[in-house]
Amino acid sequence: MKDPRSICERRAAQRDGELRRTRRIEKTVSWSRLAVVLAAAVLVWLSVQARLFPLLWAAVPALLFLVLVVLHERVLQRAERLKRERAFYRFMLDRLDGDWRAGGRPGTRFADDHAGHVYAADLDLFGPDSLFRLLSRARTRGGEELLASWLLQPAPPDALRRRQEAVRELAPGLDFRERLAATGRIARTDLDPEALVSWAEGAWAEGDGRAALPGAGGRELLVRALLVAVAAANLLTVTGWLAWGWGPSPFLGLAVLQILWSLAWRQRFRAVTAGVRRASRDLNLVASLLEVIEREPFESTRLVELDRRLRSDDGVTASRSARQLQRLVDLLDSMRNAVFAPFGLLLLWTPQLAYSIDSWRRRHGDRVAVWLGALAEVEALASLASHAFENPDRTFPTLVEPSGNGRPLLDGRELGHPLLPAEECVANDVFLAGPILEAGQDDQQAETAGKTSVQCLIVSGSNMSGKSTLLRTVGTNVALAQAGAPVRARSLRLTPLAVGSSIQLHDSLAEGQSRFYAEITKLKSVLDLTEQWRPVLFLLDEILHGTNSHDRRAGAEGLIRGLLDRGAIGLVTTHDLALAGIAEDPAESRLRNVHFQDKLEDGRIHFDYRLREGTVTRSNALDLMRQVGLDV
Repeated sequence: MKDPRSICERRAAQRDGELRRTRRIEKTVSWSRLAVVLAAAVLVWLSVQARLFPLLWAAVPALLFLVLVVLHERVLQRAERLKRERAFYRFMLDRLDGDWRAGGRPGTRFADDHAGHVYAADLDLFGPDSLFRLLSRARTRGGEELLASWLLQPAPPDALRRRQEAVRELAPGLDFRERLAATGRIARTDLDPEALVSWAEGAWAEGDGRAALPGAGGRELLVRALLVAVAAANLLTVTGWLAWGWGPSPFLGLAVLQILWSLAWRQRFRAVTAGVRRASRDLNLVASLLEVIEREPFESTRLVELDRRLRSDDGVTASRSARQLQRLVDLLDSMRNAVFAPFGLLLLWTPQLAYSIDSWRRRHGDRVAVWLGALAEVEALASLASHAFENPDRTFPTLVEPSGNGRPLLDGRELGHPLLPAEECVANDVFLAGPILEAGQDDQQAETAGKTSVQCLIVSGSNMSGKSTLLRTVGTNVALAQAGAPVRARSLRLTPLAVGSSIQLHDSLAEGQSRFYAEITKLKSVLDLTEQWRPVLFLLDEILHGTNSHDRRAGAEGLIRGLLDRGAIGLVTTHDLALAGIAEDPAESRLRNVHFQDKLEDGRIHFDYRLREGTVTRSNALDLMRQVGLDV
């Protein structure tokens, strides 16, 4: 793959040049419109006052003005599209410079929705400085929700392999991702997929206890023909009243019958029209994005499947159907125009469109969820592909099928935290595995099994030495791997894992919880994960440090051994050397002590954040206190 920076810089410069030319054209068209208006005024004056020309000559600049209006609108749309394309590459350049917050959405609502999730808050999945903000490029609410769900819930290995294949295909496809980012009249949409699906599948009728429109289905054509006939009769009677001297009686008599009929069925018409207005907001952008997907020739298995979902058996595409609905909604909204509304009443505009919209719903409603699901998945895959393109040094993990005895494995070489700048990121190796495999293992598994089968690393070290960052590094890379994304590592091999963590904990005055109680509640949720089929990866920071040393040692040892007995693997950090003694039992080979160290030079503490074997031998608490000015 070529250098991402050079590609983005070249394309951003091209869009800048095109945008400047387009803006010059827009100014020219604007001044031309003004000139045409002045020319029309002059021609009208010369025709009426000086009688030099027939008044019909004024129609020439009028027609030219209409042409310029259409042209001006197209030029404005092109300028808007070029601005989005330029922003697409500028945001990418910002990310390449280390400012990955540029152009991203924090996904704070997902943090609120999943406040009790077993690892989301600990690994900073959502929020201003989050993994979601690093990844997401979705323009629809559905795309954001699906990407968030991938980070929160790991997929089976087969699904992950299909995602990886799709991400590898989309990563170099910069033109496709640019079109996804720039197409449409609005930048993004908060269209509620659940509301649109609920309306399309007819839940509005069942939920409100309302039946279908009168005659819908079997006698719909007859009813719609009658509506057209009544609309024609309205026009005829009002014309007869105003132009032919018929008087108001025919028109008023017909109007009374229509009013009575409308009152009888108003709830059903209102259910259709109000329901589609709420559900179809910003449908134009969805149709534009679907059209971009439909035009792209895909090769990977998953993308081909998604593209197929957007095409019906009769060849009608999802984008075409969505645009049909959008046009119907736009026509329906024209009744809000005070000038058109009286004519709309004569034409029975709302009832006729209600039948058209309901007919659309019965033809396509059962496929709306499929369309929106395919769009959301392509957006989520494109987000991961953008991340892969911007970080060509990152690698896709190798997904290892779990063995017959459920042996978990995590073998990471040069793991780094995905959110840290390159100049600040220090990579470390982490190897964790369950009991050694039985006979029948393949060569690669045998090589791994030949290593010491360590299920848990006890990570000791002084304050600020990097212990918590190591936990987050392992956790975020596993979350990325099990979402289908590349990871920040030279290599990563892992089996399916259920991540459970206890890193960021707070007491709660509102709920009457101490920090210790919040911690043991979280630890219970981690232990409960071992009851499912996936082996557990536990990440426990400063375990039980809210109680006395004796209880802490006994409680931590019991919890760790309980997790290991249930086949879990993981890391536990501590700066209490008494806890490090758990791994020093000669009979306990499942645990190993590792540590971070620091050194004091010229009165300042320096960290190298390198993971080393054994237990830390010094503490820096007093040094840190003196460094900030405390007299200790």
